[in-house]
Amino acid sequence: MFLLNSVLVVVRDRLGELFGVGSPYGPACLGGALLFSFLFYADRRRVRRKRISVRGFVRSIFPARIIMHPSSLLDMRIWILNALVLASTYGLMAVSSVFWRGEVAGLLVWAFGSHEPTLWPTLAILLLATFAQLLAYEFGYWFAHYMFHFFPALWEFHKVHHSAEVLTTFTEMRTHPVEIVAFMNMIGLMTGATFGVLTYAFGPGAQPFTLLNANLALMLFLLTIGHLRHSHMWLPFTGLLGKIVQSPAHHQVHHSTNPKHFDKNLGFALAIWDWAFGTLWVPEAHEEVTFGVTDGASDYNTVGKAFVLPFVRSATHIRRYFAQPVMVRKPVSTAATDPVLKA
Repeated sequence: MFLLNSVLVVVRDRLGELFGVGSPYGPACLGGALLFSFLFYADRRRVRRKRISVRGFVRSIFPARIIMHPSSLLDMRIWILNALVLASTYGLMAVSSVFWRGEVAGLLVWAFGSHEPTLWPTLAILLLATFAQLLAYEFGYWFAHYMFHFFPALWEFHKVHHSAEVLTTFTEMRTHPVEIVAFMNMIGLMTGATFGVLTYAFGPGAQPFTLLNANLALMLFLLTIGHLRHSHMWLPFTGLLGKIVQSPAHHQVHHSTNPKHFDKNLGFALAIWDWAFGTLWVPEAHEEVTFGVTDGASDYNTVGKAFVLPFVRSATHIRRYFAQPVMVRKPVSTAATDPVLKA
């Protein structure tokens, strides 16, 4: 009984962190997404010169054809199981970030010697730290995402996410636990290393501006359009803005079954790393997009298949790779060219 109670306490604490006020799935972020959805609905009704109503809003933003779609129902089941995994990995990311911050700061002291912190105005340090943390977070996310698209052995895990045939907020967590852990560790490494450099340069007081205990810029994204990335609402950012910020339409393009959209828009809130590395697709004002994968979508139609099958298929890719003679081995990446492996 003591063991059971201890487990329940841990689960309660982890879920409390996940759904807390300042978390991505807390009332502030979900409420912000709902408010932004209403503004989107109201604007569409204004353009069409139609009346605004609560019933119309609910039917428009939560259409039964999407909410009750088998893919969406599977999202909900996976979301429930992954909630604890996600809550735990947020803690893992924090620990990883603190670890790498200390390691990098210590390495710089060993290499260049200790020194007095550089004296900049506090506001300048806060702005620099905020911007640097956002760029580091985004690069860690982009790089991990790129790896899960580039290597077929990793794509098998990420394919679970792309197998969604409709997009809702729950699709965000239609994600294999292996992918969640990998992303969080990569983000922790990048943000930790960045703050290690800032700590060496400006001392331990180098901190970002925060809102609800998170990076101000990143939290503003989550409070507005972050949760609309996985939705049916086509909200594109075009022009220069579309090269800097990921709109909901950017990510909907990422889920497209059209080959011209494959491996595009790998960032989370920013599009600049996609722009820098040639993986950017700026969505058009009006663009038809179909979601899912072109092969094997039904392979992941249960929670068990979604969690177990990627291990089997990933192992097959790895086994084939090491079965090749060393001199003729190629990167484990036919994902970009093989229509069977990639969609």
